[in-house]
Amino acid sequence: MGAFVEFENVSKIYKTGDVEVHALTDASFEIQKGEFCVIVGASGAGKTTILNILGGMDTLTSGQVFLDGQEISNYDKKQLTSY
Repeated sequence: MGAFVEFENVSKIYKTGDVEVHALTDASFEIQKGEFCVIVGASGAGKTTILNILGGMDTLTSGQVFLDGQEISNYDKKQLTSY
């Protein structure tokens, strides 16, 4: 049985003009169904970015996100809200 939540080499870069902020770089992890997970790290480590990507409130720059075996990385807003 595969992981319920899976991030594979997920990165997020925010761009403002010529400035790039690397909020998340190559994050990979798995969470099994029924498992509890705690996301910890220093300020600016990407915790909120991970949750925003998983919750469909933000898009990733590269990598893949799977939820219950389905890749949701390329879902549009309508597909994310209908899951």
